[in-house]
Amino acid sequence: MKRLIRLLVLGMVVMASPPSALEAKPLSLSEVYHKALDYDARIRAAKADNQAYSEEIGKARAQLRPSLRASLSRGRNTTESNTLGYDGMVSNTKSYNAFNYGISVRQPLLNIYSVVGYQQSKAIVAKSDAQLEKELSTLIIRIVEVYCNALLAEDNLLYSKAHTQATKAQLKQAQLRYNKGFGTITEINEAKAACDLALADEVAHRNSVEYNRRELERLIGFYPNELSQLQPEKIVLRQPEPTSVEAWIQMARSSSPSIIAATHEMEVARKEVVKQKASRYPTIDLVAGRTYSKSDNNYSIGSTYDTYYVRLQANVPLYMGGYVSSMVRQAKAKRVKAEEQLSMQERQAESDVRQYYNAIVSSMAQIKAYEQAEKSEAIALAGTEKGFKVGLRSNVDVLTALQKYYDSKRALAKARYEYILNRFLLKDATGTLLEDDLEELNSWFN
Repeated sequence: MKRLIRLLVLGMVVMASPPSALEAKPLSLSEVYHKALDYDARIRAAKADNQAYSEEIGKARAQLRPSLRASLSRGRNTTESNTLGYDGMVSNTKSYNAFNYGISVRQPLLNIYSVVGYQQSKAIVAKSDAQLEKELSTLIIRIVEVYCNALLAEDNLLYSKAHTQATKAQLKQAQLRYNKGFGTITEINEAKAACDLALADEVAHRNSVEYNRRELERLIGFYPNELSQLQPEKIVLRQPEPTSVEAWIQMARSSSPSIIAATHEMEVARKEVVKQKASRYPTIDLVAGRTYSKSDNNYSIGSTYDTYYVRLQANVPLYMGGYVSSMVRQAKAKRVKAEEQLSMQERQAESDVRQYYNAIVSSMAQIKAYEQAEKSEAIALAGTEKGFKVGLRSNVDVLTALQKYYDSKRALAKARYEYILNRFLLKDATGTLLEDDLEELNSWFN
């Protein structure tokens, strides 16, 4: 009976346990992206900023639409007056109720300043949309970079552990050789020094793993215990398409969110010049309304006035102390700044495209070279260890071969992650990076 109760209790605990406690799945790249979309403070701020700027069109449109105003007042007034009579000063006090209200509607008929402001607001919103698109693209880059850095740190720790174990085995072998009279105390000291260095290197890589995991936590809101691992056999090494770097530069000029945002910013600055010049022009409004007042003052006690009116109202600015001229000069300076920033973005995009394009080609060559180097170093290490056992190689030769072997594995892992990141950076620089690219990359992991 007791055993049955224990089994029932255990079953209830298992059923109540969350799925994560029962089946710990590695966190995939795609899952990181979707969690970061909801959690990352930078992307949430960008979305809020875009939402705020999207209201600029509504604000500007309101300046062209009718405006309706109403006013109402009701109160009691008391007036004391003193007049000079035959019997001296005569005081008179009057108390009365006063009531008045008014309603008016105003429709702008001619207001170039507001019209240009409405056109400018469209450019402002378009610029904000381009900036949000850039932030979404940058989020993918940040995720890929942090994820790859975390995996590279894990690889380095794995190789460091293996290197540590190999140096410990080499130290043990050197001690055995010394005990049998074949080795020297120098070999033992050399092996111990290599082992200590490997242990120190392992500690550094442990710290690197923790740091990169925390960076990932900053993006998604929780600490990732396990990540999906890159499968080298699934990596597709291919030249960027199109194969001409000039074609990529042309794509960047037409599709880069940074260039598009800078183009709209220049349009905003140009419209600002026109808008400030328009503040010198007259405005014409159609105004209609009604006013009603009763006992408005002590001269009209008991009197009511009900007035309707329709009129055209023109305002002509004559002189504002040089304010408008100053605003025009300021707007022109900002227009020059916007033009130069656009030029800077175009040059930066061209430089980035060339850098990332060449980096992809270079990474592909490095991966192939490091794959061959890893095989060669493994063969060299095996030969050196055999030579050491028969006395043809020294302990230093074995330790050096070990170091070269694990250095080649680290270099190969780094080259693979750099190839992945450079592919994404190239697409980001040209404005062609999509979520589908992330899904394709996700298929390279287990």
